[in-house]
Amino acid sequence: MLQKGKKKEGGGPPVFLAKGRKPGTKTVRAVLCLLLAVLVLIPAGRCLFSEELETTFYHLYSPKVLGGGNIRVVVLSDLHNREFGPGNQELIQRITALEPDLIAIAGDMVNGDDLDTSVLTELCSGLLEVAPVYLSPGNHENHLMYEEGIPLEEELTALGVHVLVNRAEEVTVQRTPLLIGGLNTAPEGYEEYGAAFFREYEKSPRLKLLISHYPSLYYEALAEGKVDLGICGHFHGGQVRLPIVGGLYHGDTGLFPKYSGGLYQLTEGAIFVSRGMGGHNRLGRFNNRPELAVVDINGRQETALRG
Repeated sequence: MLQKGKKKEGGGPPVFLAKGRKPGTKTVRAVLCLLLAVLVLIPAGRCLFSEELETTFYHLYSPKVLGGGNIRVVVLSDLHNREFGPGNQELIQRITALEPDLIAIAGDMVNGDDLDTSVLTELCSGLLEVAPVYLSPGNHENHLMYEEGIPLEEELTALGVHVLVNRAEEVTVQRTPLLIGGLNTAPEGYEEYGAAFFREYEKSPRLKLLISHYPSLYYEALAEGKVDLGICGHFHGGQVRLPIVGGLYHGDTGLFPKYSGGLYQLTEGAIFVSRGMGGHNRLGRFNNRPELAVVDINGRQETALRG
């Protein structure tokens, strides 16, 4: 809007003045808003695409834990030959500080197209100085063992790792009798390779921990199985983690895997699904940092399950 001004001295037409903001105000505001957005988005982007190892904690109530004790299980899965520090020393140091009673490895710690398994064997050598290690193979270990003829099971067993291939071992932890099993078959091979083992396994009155790489076993085959805690991996957290929704995608199931990461209550127990620590495809992680998980099992009903 123009406003009539005073006449110039000596005559002449009146001067019209612009009414409103000073020249350049809109530009300055736009630049400031842009700078503010950049300052906010850069840290947010670093966080959302972060590959920094994250330690997560979960609590599971079980009346089978005796004397008010606590059994701490550290869960690893889907490392895919990744290293956190030279020789995975950063990972080993973190686990040491957590003081676990046992370490459960849910498979795919190697890559099926890489015959060098030294990342896994060196990691297990370090972990065995911290706590007993129980490992059930994933599809990548299975490929190396059964298709490529790599004696990985023998190598790990020689180190002292409890390699569980459709079998279980009894152990007592914090005065509580446990039965730790491993089911290494995919859902499509369950009836042929795993069903007989599992039918015997679930009869035990002990606190039962079952390490099985595939969460999709719990879609149908094990949905009503008597397992106190199933430990799985494979889905890599759904690659992209969405608020409320959870994991976005995995090649086995398509969009929105049912159990993509976290602790889930089932009919006869619970399962924990690790988001994993590495990857074997070109897809990046979004809002889905590599996970070092801790599950504390005790007789104190403290918190709800988190998924």
